[in-house]
Amino acid sequence: MSRMVNHSPRLAVIGAGTRGYTYAHLAAERGAEVVAVAEPDDRKLRRLLSSFGSAGARQAKSWDALELDSGEVDGVIVATMDDMHVDPTLRFATLGVPMLLEKPIARSWHDCCRLRSGLGDTAPPILVAHVLRYAPYTALLRSLIADGALGDIVSIHHLEPVGFWHFAHSFVRGNWHSTDTAADFMVAKACHDVDWIMHLVDSECVAVSSFASLSHFRPESRPAGAAERCIDCSVDCVYDARRIYLDAARAGDFSWPVEAIVAEPTVASVMDALENSRYGRCVYAGGNDVPDTQVASLLFAGGQTATITLSAFTELRSRHTVISGTRAEAAVTDTGVELYSFADRRRRFWAADGPERAGLNASHGGGDRALVHRYLDEIGEPTIEGRQAFGEALRTHRVAFAIEEARRHGTVTDPRDLPENAPPDAA
Repeated sequence: MSRMVNHSPRLAVIGAGTRGYTYAHLAAERGAEVVAVAEPDDRKLRRLLSSFGSAGARQAKSWDALELDSGEVDGVIVATMDDMHVDPTLRFATLGVPMLLEKPIARSWHDCCRLRSGLGDTAPPILVAHVLRYAPYTALLRSLIADGALGDIVSIHHLEPVGFWHFAHSFVRGNWHSTDTAADFMVAKACHDVDWIMHLVDSECVAVSSFASLSHFRPESRPAGAAERCIDCSVDCVYDARRIYLDAARAGDFSWPVEAIVAEPTVASVMDALENSRYGRCVYAGGNDVPDTQVASLLFAGGQTATITLSAFTELRSRHTVISGTRAEAAVTDTGVELYSFADRRRRFWAADGPERAGLNASHGGGDRALVHRYLDEIGEPTIEGRQAFGEALRTHRVAFAIEEARRHGTVTDPRDLPENAPPDAA
């Protein structure tokens, strides 16, 4: 059972990549310290510990080599890759302390079921990083909905503009380029978007459909004369890795995405990555199988409908959502909510509270920061909501996996038909 904590929270971080580092950084704002890290990359491990680690912090190359006792930590953050979430979560849940689990919960619905079964009824609070529900603009929007400003929600149209170079970085060259090791696109990139919509509608999802294609990042789209690596290529290309990484490094900007390809970035180390890693490969070289465009439709028990569109071919910018209600239409971004009232035919804008529009604090519209602070509150004083959070996250994951099931089979799928104890090949 989780206990109240009256001292600075002591955290173990499993996976010191971009998300693990971000969560550790935001936790440090509230005085938390990292007392243990598991990370196979020495440079990433050193970077996190030098920034946020306590003196004598434990370290290990892998999660299963990290030995911890229940009295040594107050919380565990699991921020490994998608296919490495279940086993470390099961292992460290035995410590009985609140956990923060990076989304998605797992790479398949089967593994989600395996985790739920393994945790049983005595698991500690586990908050899944569905960051959008914690963002300041979400709190503002839910307040307007509760006050009746929109009337009843009828439909939601949600666009996630992934961004042309961001898609190339993460889903063509990066860690999420292959569904052999990462979750499907709607699960990996947008399970928190599905969660966000369900958080607003507050009704059971009863049917989904989806269509997707990998239309552009394919060998047949490769320009004539393109080289295997960007550093050897003379073709003018918007996806040129030199533009995305090397130009930034030469300008002294080593923030994301540069820091994602080398843990201790310099101009020389970035050049080495472009010469030797996936991040320097031609985006048309092949080996990636993630759709660059996907659309999903959702039907809820109350008759509400929603669409989610993921597109690689956009500027990297805030998500944009249009909500049609019986009294008003809302246009939502991470800066706030604009309402068009049917009663007086006027537009009004409500600005979202939150941190400055730069750096880690602004990530996901302030959702990252709000999530981590909510997690630290759970460590300080466990709540009923914290114990219910994992079950709620599983319900929204079930819908996301049903969307991918519908896409693969070209069907309309009822998420409730996904079995409670899914076989290994399910979703």
